[in-house]
Amino acid sequence: MLYLLLSIICATSLVVILRYFERWKIHPPHGIVFNYIFCVLTGLLFVKDFSHFKDIIQWNGSYYAIGLGIAFILIFLLVGKTTQLFGVLTASIAMKLSFVIPVVMAIFLYNDTISFIKIIGIIAAFVAVYLIAYKKEKEIPNQPKQKIEVFYPALIFIGSGFCDATFNFIQKNLVYADWAHPITIIVFAAACTFGIILHVRERALYQWKNVFGGIVLGIPNYFSLYFLLKTLDTLPWESSIIFPINNLGIVGLSAIAGMILFQETLDKRKLIGFILAITSIVFIGFLA
Repeated sequence: MLYLLLSIICATSLVVILRYFERWKIHPPHGIVFNYIFCVLTGLLFVKDFSHFKDIIQWNGSYYAIGLGIAFILIFLLVGKTTQLFGVLTASIAMKLSFVIPVVMAIFLYNDTISFIKIIGIIAAFVAVYLIAYKKEKEIPNQPKQKIEVFYPALIFIGSGFCDATFNFIQKNLVYADWAHPITIIVFAAACTFGIILHVRERALYQWKNVFGGIVLGIPNYFSLYFLLKTLDTLPWESSIIFPINNLGIVGLSAIAGMILFQETLDKRKLIGFILAITSIVFIGFLA
């Protein structure tokens, strides 16, 4: 149970730290690049057998891991911007409700069973994302300069969902269970490499404040996944129970953090969206 609690705290801290980037004058894309550098460095400290990396490179599924890493940083960049524009809770719900995307894909691709409760949960998730994401232009604290920015939460929801589905596919097709940790590092390394390629020519990238931001963000980013994996290894519960509890904890803690640290408020529309988000997680995770 301790590992689950630590995973929830670490995952929640990510959106909180990204919100603080604005106060620390850290350009989110630059801090996120260094974040993945420190994710890789932290992960390497826990590798027991480096020979696995040579075998994984020759594995035909390694391309999926590299593609997933590129997707990770693109989604994280969206999360950074969304956190500043819409707040901690909106970004958190958009990410954590994304688990319904793999659920929907499993129904169509893997003939998973579908029930009335599962349908209600899926519908509730989509409505929740709409309610917590939609704002009239005058309601947005930091006015988006482009209309596309209004759709950032929805893009996070869809993108994170496809990342989850890809990660599940990789896990199901691993040759050896011991590959899970090295592949996670490869995903982080791919994200790091792609981020450097995007910003390598920007002189502002190489400022110490970005390194600091990367350390502060990267360590909990790595441990949010590490503690989740430890939870799956140590708790006697099924993963179908652990993931919804993890998501519930992150959404709830994000709401508390947003209100206490940043004075974020829940208007009627966002409160309904928050309730629907919780309902969706409970319906699909516990009742379906």
